[in-house]
Amino acid sequence: MQAEHEEAMSAYAEAERDLQAGRLADARNSARSALATHGPDARLSLILGRAHMAEDDDDHDDRAEAAYREGLDSFPDDLDLLTAYAELCLASDYLERPSRHRRGPELALRVRELAPGSQQALRLEQRARRGGSLGIKGPRPPSPQRTQLYDARLALSTAGDPRSAAVRAGAQALAHPGDDRLAVLTETLTALTRPGRAPLRWTVRAPLTTALLRGAWCVAVLLAVPALHLPGWARLAVLVPSLPALALRGSLLRRARARAAARPPAPPEDTSGAPASPSLPPVPAYRRRELATGGAILVCLVAASTISGIWSYRQYTAYPHYTVAAPEHVRGFARQHGGSTLERLEGAMDPDVPGGNWHPYVYTYGADPEHPAIAVWGATGDFHDAPSNAVRDLQESIDEPGFTPRSNWNADPGRLGGTMRCMAYEAQGVPMLNCVWLDKGSMGTVCFGDEGQDHEATAALARSVREAVMHRDATAGAEA
Repeated sequence: MQAEHEEAMSAYAEAERDLQAGRLADARNSARSALATHGPDARLSLILGRAHMAEDDDDHDDRAEAAYREGLDSFPDDLDLLTAYAELCLASDYLERPSRHRRGPELALRVRELAPGSQQALRLEQRARRGGSLGIKGPRPPSPQRTQLYDARLALSTAGDPRSAAVRAGAQALAHPGDDRLAVLTETLTALTRPGRAPLRWTVRAPLTTALLRGAWCVAVLLAVPALHLPGWARLAVLVPSLPALALRGSLLRRARARAAARPPAPPEDTSGAPASPSLPPVPAYRRRELATGGAILVCLVAASTISGIWSYRQYTAYPHYTVAAPEHVRGFARQHGGSTLERLEGAMDPDVPGGNWHPYVYTYGADPEHPAIAVWGATGDFHDAPSNAVRDLQESIDEPGFTPRSNWNADPGRLGGTMRCMAYEAQGVPMLNCVWLDKGSMGTVCFGDEGQDHEATAALARSVREAVMHRDATAGAEA
């Protein structure tokens, strides 16, 4: 009896090698010969059916079904036969083979009854649902990734340390070489025990805590951007705590499953036709606490994103409100209330200044109304949409007879903020200086004679004139 069993095992191993090597006809011949010699054998029927299915041909599919049914007549509860037959039925065309297709969900249910939570049962349920088979009822089976994380978390929580958990899983996998779920668990734990992966292990051990901390970080970042006036790209910091999770799910888990799938074929196990019980417990459905936590985190993230977006938009569209009140004297020069220069500037104010709602102003100072020592003109209003190069464009738009630019430079705008750019030029042979500023609530130009001032002195004079004319309206409460 023992010799006959060993011969059957040897015949199975030979047929399996032929199948793995793609020698499908040899695999079928070896399986048929062994079945004829040694009688019914679940493993040989499985090899025969798989060798027919691999041909991907309707006639071979019919022969595969016959091989599976013949094997199940003698071993009605063999999990591998039931699973292979169910996969054949679920993959069949429901129009060409309606009766075979209907048997798929029934066989999947049978596998789930015999071995709930087993890798075979989970695989069949997922395939039945992907194919739209309505015979599978009940909760949706967990994804391979959720199963993998659950098994790893359970193993880490019951072992003293990660290395012991990996050793224990490896021993179980050796005892059950055909169990895909144990093989995946072993590969996962082995990868998690490597140096530098303590954060990933903690993510596996405490998923709820990790999710709460990640959600709190995201909310804090989203609200800090407008609260601290940070640039918009600072919101990318919400991705920082997600990097370990991405490394875990996107690389480590997927590679562990790939390594488990690529392992050598398992030697046949003598189960004597008895159904195999799952070596790992079934993956439970999501608990109410998990669902409630996930829902709360999602609500908080949506709320924080909305608040952050509205807050940032209001900051972007807000602009400082100014009151224009020119003093009677600036830098020792008296304000002029008439003269051809003042009238010419008042008539030259461009109605196309960026920002539709604007209020112009023009002031000149000096002893000679025809040749003022200082001229300042501009507008107040909503300039938050003005482009960044508007200052340069405003300055370069000066086009008068005899105008010759000599140099220009960026200057410090002072306490009122915005941007300022100064320029040295000649107007009809007279050296002049011009400084243009722009902020969200005003724009303006200061012109005065060039008396040999350096860049800093020029900017200081322009700032003093601007600050003498423009007065921030503190009651408006708007931000620059």
